[in-house]
Amino acid sequence: MNRNYVVCECTGVTAGGVEQAVKEGARTLEDVKEKLGVGKQCVKCKDLVSILVDSYVEDLEG
Repeated sequence: MNRNYVVCECTGVTAGGVEQAVKEGARTLEDVKEKLGVGKQCVKCKDLVSILVDSYVEDLEG
């Protein structure tokens, strides 16, 4: 996914922001929610962010 793709319209967080959060230690959707504030307002992004977190963690931990 394009790193500049906005995954949370409420906060403006991008796929790259989620990836960076994972690189900095976030390992779950809850971790990313706490760190970036995604999924706390309208929650439309929750499923996509969860998929991205899982994918980035898998890539990182191989």
